[in-house]
Amino acid sequence: MLRDFLESLRPDKDLLLSEISKHISDDMLAKIALADYGQDQEQHFAALRLLRDKHIFAEPMHWYPCEVLELVRYSEPDGSPEPEREKEHWIRAFSSAALLRAMQSPWNYSADGASPSLSLIQLIGSLEALPINFSGSAVRFLAWMMLHPNLEQGDEQPIYYGIALLWLALRIPDLPFDQDLLELAEWVVRREAEIREGCPWAFDRWLLGIAHDPPPSKWEPLGTRLANLDLSGRSRELRNWIKLIGLELAGQSFSGA
Repeated sequence: MLRDFLESLRPDKDLLLSEISKHISDDMLAKIALADYGQDQEQHFAALRLLRDKHIFAEPMHWYPCEVLELVRYSEPDGSPEPEREKEHWIRAFSSAALLRAMQSPWNYSADGASPSLSLIQLIGSLEALPINFSGSAVRFLAWMMLHPNLEQGDEQPIYYGIALLWLALRIPDLPFDQDLLELAEWVVRREAEIREGCPWAFDRWLLGIAHDPPPSKWEPLGTRLANLDLSGRSRELRNWIKLIGLELAGQSFSGA
C-alpha cells in the first residue's frame, strides 16, 4: 500500500529545514529581512534567527517572518550575477522549506496567497543548484507531507508532493523498488482524474488545470525532465508511467511504448 511505502521512507518533518539552516548565515537572514523594502527589518531578522536556530516560528508568524519568506520564495536566483547565485539559492531554499514546514502542525499556516506547489517547485530548483545533495532529507520530508492529509480526499496539492517525490526518489541509487514507485505513479494519475471529475471549471491541462496554474507553469520544465529521465534500469511499466506523467505535466502527448 502507498502509505506503507511512505512510512518505509522514514518520514521526517524537520530534518530538511534543519540541514539547510546549518548553511544559512546571519548575512543571508539579513537579506531576507530586507525583502519587504526594508520594512520592519529588525523584527523580521529576529524571527528569522529564531526559525533558523530553533526551528520555531514567532507569533504573529503571518507577518514575522512569513511575509518576507513569501517574497523571497518568488525570487529567481539564476538571473543574479554568478558570484551571488549560490547565496541566492541558499536563501530561496531556506525560505521555501520553511513555508512548507509552516503549513503543518503545530503552526498550520494558511495565509500564503500562493499554493504550496509554488514553494515546492522553487525549493526543488534551489536544492538542485546547491553544492550539497539534500535528496535524501527532501524525500523524507515529502513522505511526511504526504502522510498528513487523507490521500484519498482533499485538494490537488498532495499530487504535486507525489510528483516531486517520484523525481527525487528516482535519482537516488537503489531506492526504492520499482513496484513502490509504480504504485505512487498510479496514485498520482488516479487522484488527478478523480479531482478533475469534480472540477467542471478546470481548464484543459493535466494537473495544472485543476490547480488553476496556467502555463507557463514552473512545473512544466520538471515535467520535461521527468519524461526524459534515463530509466533504462527500471521496469518497462514504470518507465511508461513516469513518461506519461512527465509529458502530461509538460503539456505534451504520450503515445506509449
